Amino acid sequence: GTGKTTTITSAAEIWSNEPVWIIGNSNVTVKNIAEKLLQRNVDFKLIVSAEFYIEWHEHIYESFQGQLIRTGQLPKDRVALSQAIGSSTVILSTLALLSNPNLESKGVFDIVPVRNLVVDEASQIDIFDYMAGPDCFY
Repeated sequence: GTGKTTTITSAAEIWSNEPVWIIGNSNVTVKNIAEKLLQRNVDFKLIVSAEFYIEWHEHIYESFQGQLIRTGQLPKDRVALSQAIGSSTVILSTLALLSNPNLESKGVFDIVPVRNLVVDEASQIDIFDYMAGPDCFY
């Protein structure tokens, strides 16, 4: 390829001491970035929708179970959520999931605010998909 995933991974390494969200239009895009981050030992969490994980594609996440958080398993209290996220400041998800009100209501954005946002494959995203509430961006 063109080196986009490598560039994104390098940016995540540079920003690893501050919050960075890396999003893509598809789960496959996000999974590819996760694989690269894993190879480079970057501390990250990958948040995926429970529906996508359970019903369709459990097998593609086998290599990073320790980094995986499913939306259906997000802890209800912020202390437990903070423990689940741990020291990770790099969070991966799809754009659709970033717009999920469940992330805000559970306090994910309080623990890892959207201060740095990297959008992979941005040209493939429809403008109407950018519907994340303004409260998640501080």
